[in-house]
Amino acid sequence: MIHCPECGTENDAHARFCDKCGYSLEEMTRATETRPVAGGVQDAAGQMVADDGLPLGEDLDGAPGGERNLWRGRPSPFLSPQKALMNRYKLTNERMMVDHGFIGRRTEEVDLYRVNDVAVKQNALERMFGIGDIKIFTSDASAPEKNLFNVSDPDRVKDLIRGAARIERQRRRVLLRDEV
Repeated sequence: MIHCPECGTENDAHARFCDKCGYSLEEMTRATETRPVAGGVQDAAGQMVADDGLPLGEDLDGAPGGERNLWRGRPSPFLSPQKALMNRYKLTNERMMVDHGFIGRRTEEVDLYRVNDVAVKQNALERMFGIGDIKIFTSDASAPEKNLFNVSDPDRVKDLIRGAARIERQRRRVLLRDEV
């Protein structure tokens, strides 16, 4: 099975396009074909790894042990076509990025070591379609809350964010006030 990096849907191993969102699956590497366990397994270097032991996601900076893309997404076009056109979400092992805009672009970033809590909100219609809103609570002064609207499989994305934030705090040796 191949998991779509755009929406997280499981597809046939030989599929060329995602059954749910139509994303092209041809260029996926073996590292992006597997899902991490919900607890966030890490290797000796502290990087998140998939079930097969390979580093998770595509390498963004080319440096060994550097930044890797864990998840990309955008709002569902069915419930919010304007937001789907204007917003893009990207989660790496170091930060969460939210791009806004169609012609002009504004990017907001939150370092994962600053994430305090993650919550999912779904109404009845969103539960039927398997989408929901994710609210990220941070200690960042410029962005104490980040909202990801109408995300597919919000519980999996929430677990990815929490696991990556926990690993990044351990890597940077940062303790939350509650942990002291």
